[in-house]
Amino acid sequence: MPPILSFKIISKSVPHSLRALSVITFPPAFLFLLITGIASSRVNPAICILPLFFSSLWSLFLLANERTCGCAASGLTGTPMHLLVDLALGIWLLVCLIVTWVVFPQRWWHDYVGLVMLGSYGTVFVMWNFAVHLYFVAGQVYEALAPGAGAQYPSACAQCRYGPFPLRIRIETRSPVVAEGGYAPLLDGRKGSVEQERRDVGDEVV
Repeated sequence: MPPILSFKIISKSVPHSLRALSVITFPPAFLFLLITGIASSRVNPAICILPLFFSSLWSLFLLANERTCGCAASGLTGTPMHLLVDLALGIWLLVCLIVTWVVFPQRWWHDYVGLVMLGSYGTVFVMWNFAVHLYFVAGQVYEALAPGAGAQYPSACAQCRYGPFPLRIRIETRSPVVAEGGYAPLLDGRKGSVEQERRDVGDEVV
């Protein structure tokens, strides 16, 4: 089974790249923010780790589901579920960013320049994840407001039944039952009429 994250998957489409980079950027962001929080003995900006974790987890889940489906760029965006989760995570990240910028002590800009720089590097990843969620939310809102937009979400996946759930995609197929004559009727409702037509043709030949 191929890995969830690989160069082929990352370069598959723009949604693939954005979701994958949301996952890849979590480890360095976690490291920078955690060190800043421990060294400063303050909650900010380390509190940004929490929304970053759920943002990366959401992207990882969507990539795992899309790999199971095998569709091109679908299953990563395009449904009301995607819109709600991306919107909630984006707002959460933005709130943490604003709180960090406002609460960060002004004296640190002079006394702890190195610590401020480290925290700033960590918030860059937070801003990146916020931009990713903003991209998907803006795209879905544009789709919803586009002329002729209906219930068939354009960027969603019909094979995934227009939703990110469940993880295991099952496509229901009905195998036709082969009749005694060696053929399968196209429609069960016409089986009787087809057999009647065959009998009529046989009577005419006789």
